[in-house]
Amino acid sequence: MKKLILIPIYFLAILTASAQLNVTGQASISVQPERTIVTYSINETRDSYDEAISTMTKRIDALTNALTKIGFKKEEIKTANFNIRQNRKYRQSEPKGEEYVASQTLEIRFDHSTKRLLEVLNKTTSDESAPSVSIAFGMSDEQEKTVKNQLIQKAVADARAKAEVIASATGYQIKGIKEINYGGSSNTPRPYATNMGMMKSFAESDMSNFEAKDLTISDQVFISYEIDK
Repeated sequence: MKKLILIPIYFLAILTASAQLNVTGQASISVQPERTIVTYSINETRDSYDEAISTMTKRIDALTNALTKIGFKKEEIKTANFNIRQNRKYRQSEPKGEEYVASQTLEIRFDHSTKRLLEVLNKTTSDESAPSVSIAFGMSDEQEKTVKNQLIQKAVADARAKAEVIASATGYQIKGIKEINYGGSSNTPRPYATNMGMMKSFAESDMSNFEAKDLTISDQVFISYEIDK
């Protein structure tokens, strides 16, 4: 008769002192803007709806004509906002009828050039249209793509460098990456940055110099490293 012999097998579990290290990698790059955005705002307040619209439209037409004369196509002149609202007029805290406020915003974009910008400002802000003007500088599509890739690479390198310093200082070694989070940060690259707002005609001052400030773009990435002794 055969006997069944059970031979116990023992497994040796080797426990290592492992841990997780969470690091935020950050990066910033300063670049010269390659795009300019000029925004014109025109507002008219009149006692009647039709008068407010008519007066504002005349000023918009004058501005559009000025832009086309310096080379902008009509399809390049975009309406960013149009609004008309009714307000109540007051005199000595007493209501004295109604008035209408019509407003429209036009926007143009072009490759950045100080010479071109000065031409635009000095040729499109006459008394006939008298718009309020704001200027923004930003990156072109290709520039934005390049900068974003550079930021990610620099942020990942920054995270790794921080992790190595922290691990070394605490007697650990980096074993690998457990998790990467990207895209949830409020510091993602912004393609445009407002530079200034102006409420008077540039034609009155005939600007001769205008240099755009470099754009500083920031980004970050969150990386969790597996570390052990």
